[in-house]
Amino acid sequence: MRAQSVDKDFINDLYDRSEKWLNAHGRHGNAIIWLKTLVLIAIYVISFLWFSFYSRNIQEFLISAVVLGFCHVLIPVNVSHDAIHGSFSSNKLLNSLALSTLYLSGTNAYMYKRKHLEAHAEKENGSIKKGIEVQGLLLKQAKGNNLPAVFYVFYSEYMILIRDFQLFFSTEGKIPVIEYIKLFVFKAIYLFALLVLPFLMLDLSFWQILSGILLMYLIVTISLVIILLMPTEKMEISRTNESSSLNNRWAIEILEHNVDFSPNSYFLNLIAGGANLNVVHYLFPNVNHVHYNHLAKLIEETARDHNLVYRKQSVKDVFGIHFNYLKGIQKG
Repeated sequence: MRAQSVDKDFINDLYDRSEKWLNAHGRHGNAIIWLKTLVLIAIYVISFLWFSFYSRNIQEFLISAVVLGFCHVLIPVNVSHDAIHGSFSSNKLLNSLALSTLYLSGTNAYMYKRKHLEAHAEKENGSIKKGIEVQGLLLKQAKGNNLPAVFYVFYSEYMILIRDFQLFFSTEGKIPVIEYIKLFVFKAIYLFALLVLPFLMLDLSFWQILSGILLMYLIVTISLVIILLMPTEKMEISRTNESSSLNNRWAIEILEHNVDFSPNSYFLNLIAGGANLNVVHYLFPNVNHVHYNHLAKLIEETARDHNLVYRKQSVKDVFGIHFNYLKGIQKG
């Protein structure tokens, strides 16, 4: 793609415009976030109870599996992700509690936060690594090569059963002992609750229960591949330097290397937790996603005023590009 011309005033202009709006409306979550959090957790709890205790027939069990599968993804992207960036609430305790909702999806909160923030740091430092590589989101062979795209059928099982353990025992730097304890305790609770209890408590055949479990994780896999493996290119310029022109060039690379999907859709933002708006998130990582639609408008207006291109596509364009992307990763 043809590089855009560097406009030295774009980033400062954008932040000046956004600062006025954010000072008036805040950077953290509002009543919408609180209501959405309560609704999602309530749906998770009800679907879990039916999945593990109360399903009377295969139809009820499969419906609860589908709902529970979606909850595995919707809670992290709508609640936990903002907590990682401290934007769920201005209260640290509430942010910590929101971050802990990652355990509901079988994910370790400590390691996911650590790797996610490392990916943002790499992005701001102009790293040639892709964010999905930094976070350990790609399936690797023993020799380090990427596995073929077909293996992503088992992506959710990898994320829940393997990834956290791999990262805990391969990540450089000290990890607090309490986090190792949490890793094993919360994994054991999760696995017992969702993979053992249904077999003990439901009057369904082994194969019926197994089919429901596989269906649940298929829903999780499809959702994760679409949301987590968003195609993005490598950055060349660092944001963390004293040169205003280079900081501006970094912001323009964000525009060049990322795409926002349906940035005018309040409904999609409400459901996807801002996962469809990567440009907004990279430029405003510490702002709650409830504000992303307005920030997307500011980015587009500011880019247009500075003769820059804000790349956006319809959400329907999302489906399919990730699998082509995985094929390309495997080849390269």
